[in-house]
Amino acid sequence: MGKNPNGAGSYRRLPSGTWLGQIMDGFTPDGKKNIVNFTAPTKAEVQDKIRRYKTEKEDGTLIRKSMSFSDWADLWYKDYKGQVQPSTYSGYKYTLNLLKKSFGPRPLRDIKQMDINSFLSSLHDQGLSHSLETKCKAMLIQIFNAAEANDLVLKNPALHAKCSKDLQMQADENKKDAFTDEEFNLLMEELPQDLLGNSIRTMLVSGLRSQELLALRPDDIEPDGSVIHVTKAVKMVDGKAVLGPPKSKRSRRDIPIPKSYQAYVQSIREAGGKAFIWTSVRKENLLFAVGSFRRQYDKALDAIPGVRHLPPHCCRHTYITRLQAKGVPLEFIARLAGHSDIKTTDGYAHTSIDTLSNVVAVLDGSEEEKTESAKGASV
Repeated sequence: MGKNPNGAGSYRRLPSGTWLGQIMDGFTPDGKKNIVNFTAPTKAEVQDKIRRYKTEKEDGTLIRKSMSFSDWADLWYKDYKGQVQPSTYSGYKYTLNLLKKSFGPRPLRDIKQMDINSFLSSLHDQGLSHSLETKCKAMLIQIFNAAEANDLVLKNPALHAKCSKDLQMQADENKKDAFTDEEFNLLMEELPQDLLGNSIRTMLVSGLRSQELLALRPDDIEPDGSVIHVTKAVKMVDGKAVLGPPKSKRSRRDIPIPKSYQAYVQSIREAGGKAFIWTSVRKENLLFAVGSFRRQYDKALDAIPGVRHLPPHCCRHTYITRLQAKGVPLEFIARLAGHSDIKTTDGYAHTSIDTLSNVVAVLDGSEEEKTESAKGASV
């Protein structure tokens, strides 16, 4: 092998006729020389590869080409911290680790749309939820958007990744629903007259999110149960319940309660803790975890035959749907629900066939019009 001066590397021709060039590029983590190999049909081509390698290393292009998904995902996650609430940031960890497990050591520039399609399909094959697939795709889009902005990739391969048709159908089937009028009446009649039962009733007649319910202090409810003042929400950060702001600025709101339901709201004010209405059994001023409330909620619904096992958020869907059925304008419903966008409110409303029938009934016209129409038809 011939050596060249000034760190230009060493070269030799292999028995196959191919030329091999080697240069030392620093040291490995264990202190050994880091030898980089280059091969080409001719010595001149090997020398050209080495020159390009050194140039790209100096201007940063080499780093951009070799940056692994895992390394960039960690940098993105660290930079993203200040852009979202702590609870959201903490919740991203599971999804991020799942992506790193699948794409970890691969160079960013080598990941194509087909690779992401295959990954998303694998989630379905493993029996995982459509919600998780959606979260993974959304995070991949954000990660590659940032990579594209920093010249690490030429374009974002996740933007047009395709969701599994089976998963999309599953998403449509599992779309959050509202309790029917019959189920609503059963819940109001059959739930126990205690903190849990009246809290569920309160969610049904106020549209409170469970996170908002768990953040309520006695002073957040008027003594007669006529108004609930929403100013905070419970967030889960690294498995711990912490007090934080509501979901959006519009989520800070005052919710008036109809007179016929005020007794339930007044009851939770009086039956709850002093610091918070819902507090940990271990400590008076310790916030109640969202998951713990969900488990108690599930048990309460299981005890009432004829009521579907819908999640707590469907109480909110029910509130909005009932208001819409009574003819309340959507902009007022949005304000009561704390939605910033009226389109969000529209997505929560589950219009029943009875409501639609009442709407089209206007086409019948007045009794006088129908009488005149009948006379005209008989002529």
